[in-house]
Amino acid sequence: MKFLKTIIIAGLLTMSASVMAHTGIKSTYPANEQMLEAAPKQLTLNFGASVRLMRVILMDGEHKDLNIGFKPKAEAGTSFKIAVPEIEVGEYMVSWTAMGKDGHKMSGDFSFMVHGEGMSHDDGHGDKQSDEHKDDHKDEGH
Repeated sequence: MKFLKTIIIAGLLTMSASVMAHTGIKSTYPANEQMLEAAPKQLTLNFGASVRLMRVILMDGEHKDLNIGFKPKAEAGTSFKIAVPEIEVGEYMVSWTAMGKDGHKMSGDFSFMVHGEGMSHDDGHGDKQSDEHKDDHKDEGH
């Protein structure tokens, strides 16, 4: 009976380590289903552990691939930034594939919408202030 408990515990520990090794995406910019006032300058994909980003595809609302010039790199990382060409007002989907250190492939997608000025780019971090708020802080000594 003691031997059986040991085998079960070892199996559970192995399974837990395997699940943790297959980390997924932690966050993206734009966030999934985010509505933007201006087109992003870049896509940002953040993972919970080091991965190799193998593929990133940006598609418009008609599912046409847009050329973002993504090329996979040999080195692994947890955060990746991919430049975005000038895009118009509309809906977009990003599809990605990454490989963990153990060789396990993960994939996913997220979508966003540009409904403001289209080709005018924001800073890629979602902290863009309007001009009227920028003027409010000029004399604060910052």
